[in-house]
Amino acid sequence: MDQRIAIKEALTAPTSSKITICGIIQKTLRETETITLVVNDGSTVTPILAKISTPQPKDHQYLSQGSTIQLHGQVNHDDSPSLDVNDYTIIGPADPHSFPLALETQSPDFLNRNPHLRIRTPNHALIARFRSSVVSALTNLFDSHRDGPFYQVHLPILTWTDCEGGAEVFAAPTQHSKRKDAEMNETFFGARRFLNVSAVFHAEAFVQGLDRTWTLAPCWRAERAETDRHLAEFWMLEVAVNYIETLDPLYQLIEEVIRGTVSRLQESVAGKEVLAQSGSGELLRRWEKLLHRKWQKITFAEATRLLEPVREAKGCISGCQSAGGAQQDLTEDEEKYLCDHFDSPVFLTHFPSEIRLFQAKQSVRSIDDLPPGIHIDPAQTTEAFDLLLPGIGEICSGGLREHRLDVLVDTMRKKRFLTGWSKERPPDRNAPADAQPYPYLHPGEDLRSLDWFADLRRWGTSPHGGFGIGFERLLHYLMGTDSLKDVISFPRYRGVCGC
Repeated sequence: MDQRIAIKEALTAPTSSKITICGIIQKTLRETETITLVVNDGSTVTPILAKISTPQPKDHQYLSQGSTIQLHGQVNHDDSPSLDVNDYTIIGPADPHSFPLALETQSPDFLNRNPHLRIRTPNHALIARFRSSVVSALTNLFDSHRDGPFYQVHLPILTWTDCEGGAEVFAAPTQHSKRKDAEMNETFFGARRFLNVSAVFHAEAFVQGLDRTWTLAPCWRAERAETDRHLAEFWMLEVAVNYIETLDPLYQLIEEVIRGTVSRLQESVAGKEVLAQSGSGELLRRWEKLLHRKWQKITFAEATRLLEPVREAKGCISGCQSAGGAQQDLTEDEEKYLCDHFDSPVFLTHFPSEIRLFQAKQSVRSIDDLPPGIHIDPAQTTEAFDLLLPGIGEICSGGLREHRLDVLVDTMRKKRFLTGWSKERPPDRNAPADAQPYPYLHPGEDLRSLDWFADLRRWGTSPHGGFGIGFERLLHYLMGTDSLKDVISFPRYRGVCGC
């Protein structure tokens, strides 16, 4: 028996070559004396035509869409690459009367709800190959970085810490059986635990010992948003770097990561296929813009001033505040406006402390300069940024991490992450550094599940920072797909978690 080769290789094999291929039948074309099968195996978007002149009568019904087949024959290049079949075996028959995956008729929603089948389509096989190529490019880039390797680390999926501080987590109680009526309990760990919202906290623990780390890991958020930009389960590329005191090394590293990945993709088989399948030069121009256009930087305050005419034209209230006076983040449309304005990727920097998480490093001022009371000064900014890409908006968030324990504790207090303080008479300042049972806490205050995170500062730390890139958002941008649901293997979003 000839050794099996991939259909990608069969398409370029010399005429008259004797080969063996395996694949899934995508379509059957029946003629008077021959049956032509359109077959693919996921190695390329281009199928091969397999011509069978003497099909066995018992196989007729299974020479149909969905069946898996092994074919032996000779390559023919008379018109287009094809295989003149000498012998074949139906490996896995599919019922032609009930096979659900009619490629010409099934909607994206049907495919998203049946991801165990959609990988059989040429487009989704290409997406999977492209995703693999991006991971390979990232691994190569981090391994060969000029400053020394970044070490890939594997971080926990179950956690006690809700790093987002909101009600967007999936709790992880246990049950003794899989019966629907089985009682859910929290006794396995002794208390409630959650599926990890982000790897950013645990990455800080690793960077204290390894200096430069990266991880690509799943995250879960129970957001109620029903958009093409949100998933309940997705992957994050998290990078952490030790011994940095400004944002410049992070800006440079992000550009290196994305530019280096795109450069490698241009030379990859999957990357070339994606560009060829796009049907126009728009996707190539998007890649070229990442590679060659100067990436702009603008502070949150500058962006707010730039957006004032846009907001006024829409009847929005002046400034970046809600009706109650609280600072508000930019909308998706405003992020896209900034990218269109500069016609390039944009680093949006120095977010107000009020709309950034407590671990973001506070800018400029020391804790003694902050006004008294539990509120956060609206003028206080952070050494934090987002990366916005044209047409999609935010794709990456990062910055310096607050390494000063006293400032961290005070910020946690102001953001209501501590328990035990009095809402009527909140403390104006931190307790002394030798406060018991924990430095800078007042009597009755508790760090709750974040004591280990504060310990990273208490027991010696250093200036450090990092960033997280939404992996599906990056793939969505580089492939020009309609939705994030297209680029993840098994999409989970509100109402859908089928298999």
